[in-house]
Amino acid sequence: MHPGHPSLRQPSCFDRVKMGFMIGFAVGISSAGVFGTYSALRMGLRGRELVSSLGKVMLQGGGTFGTFMAIGTAIRC
Repeated sequence: MHPGHPSLRQPSCFDRVKMGFMIGFAVGISSAGVFGTYSALRMGLRGRELVSSLGKVMLQGGGTFGTFMAIGTAIRC
């Protein structure tokens, strides 16, 4: 294998930032799902209200945590 072989190249900074966002998004969605479900059930939400509220909370949590992970990864590049 020569130096330009794809398996030997390091990921670019942009690739690392994308991966940081994706990992942060996954962690944010899962943690928001756990805490959001508990919170919504305590508020007495059921059925469609529960699913709608939980979906919004999960997307917000994933987006927020993903953004912070992407920023942290960009700082380390």
